[in-house]
Amino acid sequence: MQLKKLSLITSILLVSSSLVAEDYVSVQYIHYNEDNGKTSILVPSIEINKDFGSDYTLNVSYIYDSISGASPTYYDSSSGASASSQGAVPKTSVKYGNIDYKEERNAFGTSFITRFKNRDELSLGINISRERDYESNEASAQYLHWIDKSKNRSISFGLSYQMNKIEILCSLNNSDTECDSSSSASKKSESEDLQVLNSEIGFTQIIDKTSLIKTSIFYIYENGYLSNPYMRVVRFYDIKPTIIQEQKPDKRVAYGATLQYTKSFKNQISTISSYRIYSDDWDITSHTIGSEIYYEFSDKLTTSIGFRYYTQSKASFYNGSKDYFKNQKYASSDRRMSDFYSMNYNIGVDYKINTKVSLNTNVSLYTQPKYFDSLYYNIGAKYRF
Repeated sequence: MQLKKLSLITSILLVSSSLVAEDYVSVQYIHYNEDNGKTSILVPSIEINKDFGSDYTLNVSYIYDSISGASPTYYDSSSGASASSQGAVPKTSVKYGNIDYKEERNAFGTSFITRFKNRDELSLGINISRERDYESNEASAQYLHWIDKSKNRSISFGLSYQMNKIEILCSLNNSDTECDSSSSASKKSESEDLQVLNSEIGFTQIIDKTSLIKTSIFYIYENGYLSNPYMRVVRFYDIKPTIIQEQKPDKRVAYGATLQYTKSFKNQISTISSYRIYSDDWDITSHTIGSEIYYEFSDKLTTSIGFRYYTQSKASFYNGSKDYFKNQKYASSDRRMSDFYSMNYNIGVDYKINTKVSLNTNVSLYTQPKYFDSLYYNIGAKYRF
């Protein structure tokens, strides 16, 4: 079911453990619950970070995702709710509802940072993700250059290339040239490729002793199979209702910018505020505004509260439930392509038992008012060695 995008939750919660260069082992557990059990995700993970002198750092991580739940799409009610049900059906049998699914993902990541005499940094990374029907291999590189000798100003260049392979069951494939052809009718599945190129240029400026600003621009190019083989649309509802696989364009170009401002007030309170704008050639434009406040009660106890607001416009080929298609080339009822807004609230606590061991927990409420609500929490421990 392609968990890679779902696992952004994992990335957001784990990134905080690698902000400071140090030797540590971090173990985390995330539990995501959507609409009182409609979707449940369990995510244990481990991360190891090791400095070799002052010039080299190695980071290795492993994440396991287990997801079970239901995904909304069209289906033929006369044959039961099945992701593979498709074809011409009576009008009364066209239903929009949840299809049950289960999936697991194993993800491995490693990065190596080397620092030069002028303290510029080169970071190289490899990420590998495996699911039953989705494989992803990614290589990345980033170079950070200090513009001034006082190390108050830097510029960074990042580039990543991702090669994904999607396995599509023949029972889900509508193509006349793939599984349905006479030469391949005996096949159980067909593979499709998806390539993703992501580039970013960033700039950081320390304003004074208590504040800094970061800004970046990014460009994303996707080429290959961008549809979801489990998503269905309805065509020719008024003539001959047909439930068929969605069809998204096989290319997408996206670009945007981010802005982040960090400020420390006295010695106890600090804030991180950010804004991101995104736009692509599918006519989706999104805005993300977020802010987090950290309060240090003591050397051992730090708390945080945060809020994030997200809004986007719909894709040009999106139609929601009860709004059907005819012979348009591209058609999707995937609600991630719709216009919607969401809000995320979180509160976190980090407690240092001693100089080596610390515990952390985070609780977040995520809501998409048009669609669903979810609650997820993170608990973990870090050991410094």
